[in-house]
Amino acid sequence: MEPTTPLSQLEMQNRSPLLFLLALLLLQTSLTFGQKNEPTTGPVFNDIGAVFSIDNLDFLPDTSKELKAIFDIDRKQTDPSIGNPIISSLHRYYNMHVRYGVPKDKIKLALVLHGSSTKDALSPAVYKEKYNTDNPNRDLIKALSNIGVDVFLCGQSMSSTGYSKEDLLPEVKVALSAMTVLTVYQMNNYALIKF
Repeated sequence: MEPTTPLSQLEMQNRSPLLFLLALLLLQTSLTFGQKNEPTTGPVFNDIGAVFSIDNLDFLPDTSKELKAIFDIDRKQTDPSIGNPIISSLHRYYNMHVRYGVPKDKIKLALVLHGSSTKDALSPAVYKEKYNTDNPNRDLIKALSNIGVDVFLCGQSMSSTGYSKEDLLPEVKVALSAMTVLTVYQMNNYALIKF
């Protein structure tokens, strides 16, 4: 085995431009990787529903067709002072699709609350009495209702938890059951979104 010798000065000079270019490329790559794509709100909801902007997409919906979806929401936020993130998914749905060219009037959404998310439909007074905090879902539901989203509560869940229609937010409609809403909306060509 031959002993290794240090590079000669001539060899070092020949490699310097290459090493400089390699160092420059590594620096540029690390700067690119350090940049974050931060989610932003709008154009439909300016205070809620933040989404990421994505470049070079391979799949987008046909902007001439309606997007119809029913959201099945049965999970609750464990901290009663924090809004249900699944409800916020509808705000994100609007912002994301309108941002990429789907007209707002071509989006038809509905949601049904049931199970442990029944509490999200409670009026401010009832929610405050039960959880000692304001209902963080009130404005989320109101904003959706204001643009035409149908908001349902499963009547079976409402009754099993001891509430009545008078205990609910005014935007919430009581259905016979969540199963009924989900069946009828899917029969009317609404895609089911379940997280």
